[in-house]
Amino acid sequence: MKYRISICILLCLAILASGQAAAQGTYGTKVQAGDPDVGLPLSTFAPLVPPIPLPQSQFNAYVSYWDLNSNNVYDAQDVAYLQFGSSNAPFQSFVQANNIRLTGWGIYPAGSYVKAIDSDMSKPLILQPPALPSSASTTVSFYYLDATAGAGYDLGDPVYLKVQSPGPAINGVGTNDIRITANAGFPAGSIVSLNDPDAARPLTLFKLIPIPFLIQAQGGPFVASARLPVAQLAFFNANGNTDVIGTPIYDDGDVVYFDIAPGAVATPIVSPNDIRLF
Repeated sequence: MKYRISICILLCLAILASGQAAAQGTYGTKVQAGDPDVGLPLSTFAPLVPPIPLPQSQFNAYVSYWDLNSNNVYDAQDVAYLQFGSSNAPFQSFVQANNIRLTGWGIYPAGSYVKAIDSDMSKPLILQPPALPSSASTTVSFYYLDATAGAGYDLGDPVYLKVQSPGPAINGVGTNDIRITANAGFPAGSIVSLNDPDAARPLTLFKLIPIPFLIQAQGGPFVASARLPVAQLAFFNANGNTDVIGTPIYDDGDVVYFDIAPGAVATPIVSPNDIRLF
């Protein structure tokens, strides 16, 4: 936890020094050349070996939501979470420590990590279903908007988490999709509304989820650390702890990145264009 705070302080100082918005947090910001976290080693999420308590695998990631208004439909009133090491099983579909809030709630901003003392701890979660009609191109996943008209994804392109978005915008930015990076005057972690200026803009799928549709059908699991050419989820192991065979453990104090082009290097590191999920 102390290292996470230290990174945030350093990044805030860097933002102030560079003349960017002083009130901006680190969640959803893209790493720039010269930032203090450039070069930090990243660990991939992987299965853990006993005696690590269950769940033993952090390899799978889930997008889930807390149904605040109890209508069994994901909407703008609900809180979305990114989970590692959970499953859609009894006694595991609830908010757990180190889940990442993809959207804010109460005093907890988007990008904050759940702690054991937080008031949403142990709240029931529902795995977000894919967009309808179900297809490989509209499942719950990370997408980017090609704002710069460049070849593929680049530093100027905003990123979204696509969720259930029925209607004409199904192949683009849809209602209740989540902005992972700021865009159109809205901050990271904000939820898209029908009349927002970025609504219905076309999106391109990151090649993050190689799992067949039958596994992805309920919002997870998808393989976090796929080491595909475009992106993966990875973390900086701040406390350096590992299991009995040396596999890094994601836990309190560690910070997650959306790691761009992880296949370009043998050992992933924080590099320009990566996205901070803290």
